[in-house]
Amino acid sequence: MSSNDKESKLVDFLALVYMRVPWGKMQMGKNVWDVFNHRVRAASRKGTMQAFASKLCNYFGIQSLPPEAVLILDDLIPDQEKVLNLLYMEHIPICMRAVIKAKEIREAKKEKEKQQKKEEKDGKKLQNSLWSV
Repeated sequence: MSSNDKESKLVDFLALVYMRVPWGKMQMGKNVWDVFNHRVRAASRKGTMQAFASKLCNYFGIQSLPPEAVLILDDLIPDQEKVLNLLYMEHIPICMRAVIKAKEIREAKKEKEKQQKKEEKDGKKLQNSLWSV
């Protein structure tokens, strides 16, 4: 796996974790991005990708991960030493790419839900117009 592929998968994994963090329930006096960056870097000192993921989730009170996050994690295991070192050294840009990706995923999900509601509304209008004929 190329270096760019590893970083891309790592960003995808961190984006999924970031989206699971219950930010509204957390009492913080600091910027959430700073907290996320710091905790990712601290967790990256664990010896394996699984230990990294477990520690990171524990920091944020996350009890489980979505299946796609686990699959990404499994893909990174063969290169875990390099991936964890990269994360330790470049945690800020990697984490911020994950934040951007998480926001993109959320926006796409909102847009999809909006489109589904519109389609349901249009379907009901069509159904009502068919009954009134």
